[in-house]
Amino acid sequence: MSFKNASSFSRIPNAIQLHLAKHQRILGIILSVSPDQLKPHIKDCVVNEESLMIYVNSAVWASQLRFYSTQIQTAVNTQSKERIKKIRVRVLIPDPFKAAKKSQKIVPSRESIVSLRNNADMLSEGKLKNALLNLSATLLKLNQ
Repeated sequence: MSFKNASSFSRIPNAIQLHLAKHQRILGIILSVSPDQLKPHIKDCVVNEESLMIYVNSAVWASQLRFYSTQIQTAVNTQSKERIKKIRVRVLIPDPFKAAKKSQKIVPSRESIVSLRNNADMLSEGKLKNALLNLSATLLKLNQ
């Protein structure tokens, strides 16, 4: 099951909406003091008493974000009514059901491959000639 931000659900009672708004404000504070390269990887946060849990999308970014925990704690405490004493960073589990997109192979036209082969034939013996002939043979197989 993939992570869904709670604000994406419809028909939420008022008390919960206020709670979500508070979390969004705190998330905004976290994002405002985080470096630009980390911002896209910070997904959400949860405040529980004096603890702040920040969720990111990979362990690499979690370790980077931990270096900024003091700055984040100071910013959240000064810009909100929260009194955070502890910050924890957690990694969201990746969605196992998303298949990686296969890259589409771009093969030159048959005319381009023939031109490559003809130019290779004009070269004197050597590594370049052999490499171009092998390349044109491979491309011809892919083009069929």
